[in-house]
Amino acid sequence: MFLIASCFAFFSEYELRRTLPDLRQYTVTAKFKRSRILFWLAAIPYFIIAALRYRVGTDYLTYIQIQIPQLLQGNDARLKFEYLYQFVIKIGMSLGGTQVVFALTHLIFLFFIWKAVQFFSTDYVISLFIFMFGCYYNLSLNIMRQSIAMAIFLMATVYIVRSSPVKYVVTVIGAMLFHKTAIIYLPMYLLSKIKVRERMAICTVIVLGVLASPIRKVLVWLTDITGVYASYFNSRYDVLDRQWDLILFNLFILLMYAYLHHFFSKATPGWVYEHTLISKVNEERFNNLFFNLQVIATAFAGLSSVIPNSTRIIMMFSLGQIIYVPYLIQKIRDVALRRWFLLVFIFCYVGIFIRLIIMKNLGETLPYQFI
Repeated sequence: MFLIASCFAFFSEYELRRTLPDLRQYTVTAKFKRSRILFWLAAIPYFIIAALRYRVGTDYLTYIQIQIPQLLQGNDARLKFEYLYQFVIKIGMSLGGTQVVFALTHLIFLFFIWKAVQFFSTDYVISLFIFMFGCYYNLSLNIMRQSIAMAIFLMATVYIVRSSPVKYVVTVIGAMLFHKTAIIYLPMYLLSKIKVRERMAICTVIVLGVLASPIRKVLVWLTDITGVYASYFNSRYDVLDRQWDLILFNLFILLMYAYLHHFFSKATPGWVYEHTLISKVNEERFNNLFFNLQVIATAFAGLSSVIPNSTRIIMMFSLGQIIYVPYLIQKIRDVALRRWFLLVFIFCYVGIFIRLIIMKNLGETLPYQFI
């Protein structure tokens, strides 16, 4: 699946690079159109695997046997299904049943992920590699509604980078209508305005990990007031388990970010500004946003022992790696050095995929079964 998608992504990238001289003259050519078609074709393998799955994911039977039937019986208030996902379920059931619901879910999810990659990625293949081996795709086979909200946020970062607060807020509200935890993204608009020094960021996440116990008390108080996530504390999800896999992985990614920030901060090739929506005007906001998202992801990883179901929260913020890792890698002008850094990233992502998906079967997405 990944190899097929990567082939489409590679040739899409190839056609787009060939098109850059024409784009400089504001000419849309056949090569550009081919690039866009190939780019969207890269989503098809992921869509087919998601749409045709059977008993894949912890929540699969919960949706089929309990939640969807109860929603159709008018018990949506009790289930607390957000309104837009209620609409998706009702449309899917009217068109053919629960399998159509799953298909529509991933159609929406993949659309927003692909739009974000189209907006910002400097290397489609690396972005899709992280999407797959960063466990985001497998996670989406389980936490479907929340994955849609995450994908919408990733796409909505374009409004942060371009300083469009109204569009950003409206888009995040749309994400909340798929999963209410998206409310946590509303303050993220401010991240683009906050420049954090690399050493300060690393020290902060370490200190937060040490102060995990008092921070838990604050979190419980906040969730009691807002009602968001409150049902997870002191529940079966509240296992007080420190997730060392995600702690070490996200801390390492943050260290790599910090290193590349420090030594390659002014090395952006000119073609990046033509290939993506990143510009010299908004590049600082782009850097602040995605660096700070990783700081937050690492901080939540350090607090994983005191946050119920912490994997979901960590993934909500680490999702920015799909965009930011390719961007940082392309800053390395030395080809040999760039390849070494790329190999290190590949090793890390394959490692976390093996640990979380192959060994721990996160979200119970294995073994995969077709309908």
